[in-house]
Amino acid sequence: MSKLLVNEYPILILPTLVQKVGLNEAIFLQQLHYWLKKSDHVYNGRRWVYNTFENWHKQLPFGSVRAIRRIVKKLEDQRLILTDNFNRMKIDRTKWYTIDYEVLDSLLQNEQATGQMFQVKNRMLPNDQANLTTPIPETTTENTQRNQEEDLPSMNPFTFFEQNGFGTIGGYIAEKIKYWCEDLSDELVVEAMKLAVEYGAKHWTYVESILRYWADKGYQTLEEVHAARKEYKERLSRRTPPTSNLQLDTDYDMNAGEEDE
Repeated sequence: MSKLLVNEYPILILPTLVQKVGLNEAIFLQQLHYWLKKSDHVYNGRRWVYNTFENWHKQLPFGSVRAIRRIVKKLEDQRLILTDNFNRMKIDRTKWYTIDYEVLDSLLQNEQATGQMFQVKNRMLPNDQANLTTPIPETTTENTQRNQEEDLPSMNPFTFFEQNGFGTIGGYIAEKIKYWCEDLSDELVVEAMKLAVEYGAKHWTYVESILRYWADKGYQTLEEVHAARKEYKERLSRRTPPTSNLQLDTDYDMNAGEEDE
């Protein structure tokens, strides 16, 4: 089997849609439409799906999380997608999405879409570089369902905070968590909380010191954090004599302060 051929089901998008909204935005709309057809969540007469930016990125891994944020913001501004919050906990900021099909259809302006389909692969392209012959992998139902299962409430930063002994979230801490989720990602905020639990420092000051360190280092993904920690532990293992108390791969104080009120 040739490595030059695509062996996965592709995401199919209409050239007319690409011309109207851009390549990246068309890919996102098609993926959202796919899941809306399967959704049982109905609010205000529309079907909705929820997802984090990180899990959208797992489904569409040829850009960055920040690129996904920009795409969503652009589609929101154009009213092509609607977003809301139907979470049980209002401090849970995971977005819910739907498509405004009336606005989308109005883009046609009596133009008939061709029956031509094309695929995209490997990377997010600028709108003016759309190449109708460039392939992309589709996220299969099995993979995407697994991604949605990973986005359970226990992995939500706000829920994780309360369920793992950090205490009740007040307004100030909620704003802090929201800030770091937007600046880094939900995934990294949860990872920092996991480290705090692991090292017995379950207070927000410690979590924030981890996040500030990662931001200063320029880490943007969980993979970068894991790689840095692995490299640090390997350096420690080469030291002689070996140390019995391994420290984190950071310069923050493990006992820095108590939980903010």
